[in-house]
Amino acid sequence: MLTIVGECDQQLFGMKPAERLGRQCGNLGERQLIAHASAVLSDDTIAWLADHCGTVVTSTKGRPLAVVVGPAEIDVAKKAIVGEGGLTLASADTIGSVYVRKLRRTLEPLALSLGEQPRSTIERKLFSSVYKGVTDVVTKYAWPEPALWLTRGAAVLGLSPNFVTILGLVLTFVAGWQFYVGNLVTGMAAAWLMTLLDTVDGKLARVTITSSAFGNRLDHGNDIIHPPLWWLCLAFGIDRVAPGNKWVWTSCWVILATYLIGRVLEKGFKARFGFNPFMWKRFDSRFRMIISRRNIILLIMTVGLLTGGTAEAFVLCAAWSVMSVLIQAFRYLQAIGHSRREPIRAWLG
Repeated sequence: MLTIVGECDQQLFGMKPAERLGRQCGNLGERQLIAHASAVLSDDTIAWLADHCGTVVTSTKGRPLAVVVGPAEIDVAKKAIVGEGGLTLASADTIGSVYVRKLRRTLEPLALSLGEQPRSTIERKLFSSVYKGVTDVVTKYAWPEPALWLTRGAAVLGLSPNFVTILGLVLTFVAGWQFYVGNLVTGMAAAWLMTLLDTVDGKLARVTITSSAFGNRLDHGNDIIHPPLWWLCLAFGIDRVAPGNKWVWTSCWVILATYLIGRVLEKGFKARFGFNPFMWKRFDSRFRMIISRRNIILLIMTVGLLTGGTAEAFVLCAAWSVMSVLIQAFRYLQAIGHSRREPIRAWLG
């Protein structure tokens, strides 16, 4: 349950902080979250408050923001939030960093006050806090800024994450069809836009606390299906615009086979050791940035289109796919050998 103290008319990603807090505090049971109307908290901060009942978390400037208490302490908590004391105060620094497995990164829990910092600054911090830490170079370095602006726009327009996911699904088939008929530039543009929206939908769900089981299944289902669909359609398209290259279809089957093998290796590693293989060592996290996955193949193919070497780029994608899966298999075998001596652990965990 939630009790709001004070007022705040500003909005973050299309909603007031109080509305966002209301969506976050559903697992407190009989206890209540007493919070100032300007408080912006991460889920980790609320979890910490739930484990430290009666301790008030403050902003960086010392403003009391929120506390979790039992029914008998609500009045005392309200007074503490308006600065009248009565409870122990602790800054967000007290909480310390937290490893978030789903995001594959370590984060500093957020305890911010909308008004003490500009709305745009807090939105940027909130967006950054839900961004994956271990991913490919395009998602990590090229997409954060446009994804932030699109997430803001979608939130203000009231678009749901599922709507963005479905739009991305439509672009998946648009790109596939354009690849198939040989309109490679149009297909590449649709594909890149789809990958950007694939970043936006998850971030929109997290910053607005609107994740759903259906949306999660839809998003992950599309993530699994569309890469092989694109590579198959791309082979048809390349064969239309550059006929006679005997390596195009061989490359296609190699890319599809290594995609499947890579997925099996990743799932097998996670099932055996309990965490994603790209979290084992720093090398694996860095390797994930350039492994032959969707965005890296698109990047290679884009360079090929720009330089007039489309078929050659596709062959290069196949070669890098083979190299990538060999590295994955080698690391899996290394992990098995290491685990016989001592348990293996994720370096960021």
